[in-house]
Amino acid sequence: MRNLFAVVLITLFFSSAASAADMAMQHSAAKPTAELHSQGVIKAWDERKVTIAHQAIPALNWPPMTMSFLLPLSPSLTALPVGTAVDFSFLPIDGGYQLMTIATAQP
Repeated sequence: MRNLFAVVLITLFFSSAASAADMAMQHSAAKPTAELHSQGVIKAWDERKVTIAHQAIPALNWPPMTMSFLLPLSPSLTALPVGTAVDFSFLPIDGGYQLMTIATAQP
C-alpha cells in the first residue's frame, strides 16, 4: 500500500512539474512586444497557418521545436514549399503566434 501511495505522489509531482513548465513557456511568450526572429524549415503550409521546425529561441527560453504560426489575415505572404529553409519573424498573440515575415534563408 505504501508503494502504491509513493508511486501516486511521484506521478503527481512530475505531472505538476510538466504543467508548470508548459505554463511558463506560454507566459514567457506573452511578454515580448517586439518581433522575434528565427530560422527553420517549412513542414506544412495551409491557408491559415504555417508549421516550421525552428531553431532555439533564447529570448523565450525555447528549445528547437516544430510549431505552427498563424498567417496574417491579409494575403501578403506567398506560400513556400515544404522543406524550404527560411528566416522568419513572429509576435505572440492571444491564442498563438502570428507570423509577421518569412523568406527563403540565404546561404
